[in-house]
Amino acid sequence: MTDSDSVIPKPLLEEARAVALLTGHRIQIVIPSILQPDEPFSARISVVQRDGLPPTCFPHTLQFESMPNVAGLPSRYAFDPASPVGEIQGLTARKAGVVRIVASVETAPNRGVPTLVFSNPAWVLPDPPARLYWGDLHIHTHFSNCSSWRCLDPEWAYRYARNVSFLDFAAAADHLRGIASNPARWTRLQEMARRFNQPGRFVAFLAFESSHAQGFGGDNNAYFLHDDASFFWLDRDDMRGIAPAVPLETLWSAMKANGSPFFTVPHHTGRAAKFRAWNEPRYDPLREPLFEIFSSWGSSEMRWSRYPISGGNNDAPSYFVDALKAGARFGVVASSDDHATLPGAIHAFRVNPFGPVWPQGSAHKGLAAVWAPALTRGSLFDALRHRSTFATTHYRTPLELQIGDARMGEELTTDDALRHRRTIRLRFTLDNNIPAATLTLVRNGEPFARQNFRGAALAESICEAVFEDTDDLETIALRNTPYHPDPFVVYYLRLEDAHGGTAWSSPIWLDLP
Repeated sequence: MTDSDSVIPKPLLEEARAVALLTGHRIQIVIPSILQPDEPFSARISVVQRDGLPPTCFPHTLQFESMPNVAGLPSRYAFDPASPVGEIQGLTARKAGVVRIVASVETAPNRGVPTLVFSNPAWVLPDPPARLYWGDLHIHTHFSNCSSWRCLDPEWAYRYARNVSFLDFAAAADHLRGIASNPARWTRLQEMARRFNQPGRFVAFLAFESSHAQGFGGDNNAYFLHDDASFFWLDRDDMRGIAPAVPLETLWSAMKANGSPFFTVPHHTGRAAKFRAWNEPRYDPLREPLFEIFSSWGSSEMRWSRYPISGGNNDAPSYFVDALKAGARFGVVASSDDHATLPGAIHAFRVNPFGPVWPQGSAHKGLAAVWAPALTRGSLFDALRHRSTFATTHYRTPLELQIGDARMGEELTTDDALRHRRTIRLRFTLDNNIPAATLTLVRNGEPFARQNFRGAALAESICEAVFEDTDDLETIALRNTPYHPDPFVVYYLRLEDAHGGTAWSSPIWLDLP
């Protein structure tokens, strides 16, 4: 095993362990979300403690339940005493459907270790048109110059994402003010994106977070296709603060001059203090195709949400639903943004182990899901720019949305049949053996219909939900919106599970000719 393949090098692990008290364990089993029958795959297993950090060792054995549709699964698995991470190779799914792996801990003492451990579900499909990849595009390291008592090194960020959380892609998106405080930091971030980008195994993006004052664009993350681009900076005092009075257009112009394809993503637009309202004359569909709808700071989907934004929500038209009503065409992603450098983890913020828990943030950190043909930077970058995405608060629930020939993130010019009747189809399988869920169809930014589901089949099969909308499009279409004057109707779906998690589809837009 090379240093590049090791889970976390000892110096980095010791640095992390010095930050927080280690208690309890969480076991994660991850398999690919999309498989073909008889395609070989691996089950990757990791153990972390309640604060998200790997333990020194995990002296217990997993016992696997018999999986009729999975060939090659052993009956037991014992961890290497020196590593809390393992992999079972040479597995295959025998036939189309849903597979998952279920294990129990043979020798677990009564310390909160779950009786059963479930892998994420995998859809087994003949000749799938795309694969489903999971990642975190908003990771902060100690290069951000914030939360220095718990943020860790960029190398840790990528190792943890790849080797512990088993994400497919990631981006360290540090604050510009922290990057600019030491020019060598950007060089290091370029090096990390280059070093950890391994096509077919793991994709690393070069990125940064650009803060703008209210009325100038708010907070946005910027992503490059190439890892040799330069970061944005203006030599002025307010750039060293949290709200420079720099228009977002200035950032876009500078990024265009880099010569590398790029896009930007607004996030927590609904916050109380510094927000971005969707009645401002500032929006570019080519440069900002995505909206970060959820992170550990809460959700900006709508004003009243089960995930209120840390620090408070505002009353302006600054939420995702407001952007849709204004004609903006965003796909959705979710991220961590947790200033703890634990991408893909579930944890409370890592704090002084003997002090009170900091009340900011959600234990769920958010994941971006991308439908793409291959695990390469170019393939994912193209899929992200084309909004082939959905967002979850953490669970790896496969999700598909379709109206006619259009899939989520796409636009469709309507014909006579769609003008009078639309069938909205959703396919999903709940992660983590969750037995109940509620689906909400949102039309033109407002709830239109709901369906409740219950039963074991939600986590064991590809479930299909169907909504029918028979309202005439001419009657319900939005017209003369600030960002899209031609008439259109927009739909997206929110899937809320019984364990408190949520998934959001990217929208589908129906344009009237």
